[in-house]
Amino acid sequence: MLRDRIQKQTYPKRRNTATILNYLEELVLINAKEVGLVPIDQDNKGYQDIPLPFGRIIPLEVPEEAVSATMMVEQGVVNVITDPDPDETVSIIARSNKKKRTPPIPVLELPITNSSAVLRFKENGSNPNINSGFGLGNQDIFELVGSENLKKFRVIGVQKNGTPILRIQFYKTAQFE
Repeated sequence: MLRDRIQKQTYPKRRNTATILNYLEELVLINAKEVGLVPIDQDNKGYQDIPLPFGRIIPLEVPEEAVSATMMVEQGVVNVITDPDPDETVSIIARSNKKKRTPPIPVLELPITNSSAVLRFKENGSNPNINSGFGLGNQDIFELVGSENLKKFRVIGVQKNGTPILRIQFYKTAQFE
């Protein structure tokens, strides 16, 4: 009975109240994690693989009808630098200029501990850098919702010895199907 009353009322600047009700119903379904989003075809740039070289800031190429995106990070091929002659090692010894004789202190080579992040991003339109922004690592998945957020999204590769790939599937609302 309430639905009959709503359909009879005119919505400002809209003629088809059934479309409005369908749209509201779809919002409820989306909120309940039901069907409501449709993947955009690859031919319409709905799916993209974006390589992220170290230190290069990249915005997204957002399709016009996109309202959200699912992104997955894949770590790039890691370029491992190997010692060409592992048998001949060089030790670094630190010495003090003090007159007191102390035995030399060998300096230990500590392994470099990299963050697990291979890219960093910001959604507010400002540029991330290698030390600032939310970090994502290998096989991380990220959901980005809202056309404005998609347009303001900026990402940068922070993996020095490889080029990670950001795999993106854009979605449009089923309302416009």
